[in-house]
Formats: sequence, structure tokens, C-alpha cells
Amino acid sequence: MYLSAIAHLHGDARPVTDLGESECTDPQLKEDLLETFRESAGDVVTLAADVGTRTLAAANAVPDVVVWATESDLGGSAADAGARLAGSLGCPSSVVLLVGGHACGNLGLLVQAARGLLATSPTVLLITVDRAGSRRRMMPDGLSVLSDGAAAALATRDAPAAGSPTFAVHGVSISVNITGSTGSAGLGAQRRVVQLARKAVAQSSRSPKDFTRALFSNYRLSAQKFMGGAAGFTAQQLLVGPVAEHAHTFAADLLVNCDLLARAGDVEPGDRLALSATGPHSWALIDVEVRGA
Repeated sequence: MYLSAIAHLHGDARPVTDLGESECTDPQLKEDLLETFRESAGDVVTLAADVGTRTLAAANAVPDVVVWATESDLGGSAADAGARLAGSLGCPSSVVLLVGGHACGNLGLLVQAARGLLATSPTVLLITVDRAGSRRRMMPDGLSVLSDGAAAALATRDAPAAGSPTFAVHGVSISVNITGSTGSAGLGAQRRVVQLARKAVAQSSRSPKDFTRALFSNYRLSAQKFMGGAAGFTAQQLLVGPVAEHAHTFAADLLVNCDLLARAGDVEPGDRLALSATGPHSWALIDVEVRGA
């Protein structure tokens, strides 16, 4: 499976100090590159349609299926939101599927769904979109600062024509543990992360040393280092995305970072990337190879 024509958008940049939340005064935020976040007034369907349209225009494609993920308020029923999205994308005959439930780890679910759908559908449009809305932007576990935004990519059976960064997906393994409190902290929470990481790696067809680089969502630098170590990656393998520019855009970070890092030359064709999409109860390890940049 190939992912190409990645598009992304973010809200307007604002300083974290504007939030007025108690954690905003943490001096560690500056060291972790988390001094700004992105805020958007657009509703999630409009944002999804905007980013999806960009991907379809870049790929010159009409998708057989649209799979989108969000943890945000749809402003109505899922059926109505899906119809609005298909109409705005200009593909009213496409099947629209809404997935979710893994929060910031939804990218793993999207990729897993696309791999199955491509058995019968040649092209699948993937979209992940979220807004913080009424939620606190300072994550309660201290992982990061939430931003509003979206990302999209076209999933195809065959390699697309050259023209944008392309990534071949060789596999995805998802480990899940629904026991325990997602808001827990301390040694128990750390043990939970390590267990999820090791299970995801064990289910993968490749070991950590077989990957060129390891990427995580735009979490605090200390959290990325801990999670990388938990999964068995070395400090040298860890590749940090533009945390300072975007903060943490829910499940969109990894798609955004793959595109930007490839365009900047920080990853090259032939590099094998381990993308870790993590949620409250899950850890998805996505094995991708850079095919074009």
C-alpha cells in the first residue's frame, strides 16, 4: 500500500500563555518547544473537506472510499456529516466511513482500515481532523499542547507517479490494553506505556534496529525519548518533527511530519520509518518506507 499526496492544514498560531491554564507557566514548556499552539474557528467537516480536496487535487483522483477519523464534535449526526463531507469533496458517490476511538492514535486505525479496503477499492482517501473545542489544550498527562488541524493522504494499491513524497506501507501492528485508568500517572502509567510499546514491536515483522528512524507525535521531547526507549529504539534513531511550529495536532502529526521531513531532506528514499501512533489504550507501529521525496 502507498500513501501519497499528503496535505495538511493548521489553525492560527497563538502563544500558550494566552490559555490561562495553570500548566502554561511550566518553564519546561520552552525547552520542549511548546510555546505556541494552533487554533481554528472552522468546524471539523469544513476542515476535513479542505484538506481532503487538496490531496485529491494533488493526486488528480476521485476516491472509491473516504475514511475519516475524528474525536471532535461533528455538529450533527455522523450520517449528515459524512454526506456534507462527500459533497464538499466533489465525490458524492464515494463511500464515506467514520472511524475513531483511539484519540491521537487514530492514524493507526486509518491505515489498518485502508489496507483492508484496498482489497476491493483501488483508491482510498484518508483524513484525520480534530479541534480542541471545549477541551483543555494542556494535556492532563503533560504530554503536549493540543492544536487544531487536519491531514489527508491518498492510499493506493499501486505506486503513484512521482511528484510528491510517497511512502510504502509494509505493515501496521496495533497493541491494545483497555484496563486501567487513562488518566493515571507515575510508575503504573509508565509500565502501561512500556507494555503497549513492546507488544506492538513484538507483533511487527521488523525489530527496532531494522528501522532507519523512529517518529512519534509532537509530544514533549522528554516523552518522545521515553517512548522511543520503551519501544527499543536508540536515541540516534529518534527523529523529532516540527513541535515548535505545530504543537500536537491529535492524530495528524505523523502524516504532517512525514511530508515535511521528506520535503526538507531529513529522510531519504529507502529509509525505513517506524511511526508510532499512540492513544489512551493503544499503540500502533506503522512500518513505512520512503519511496519518493
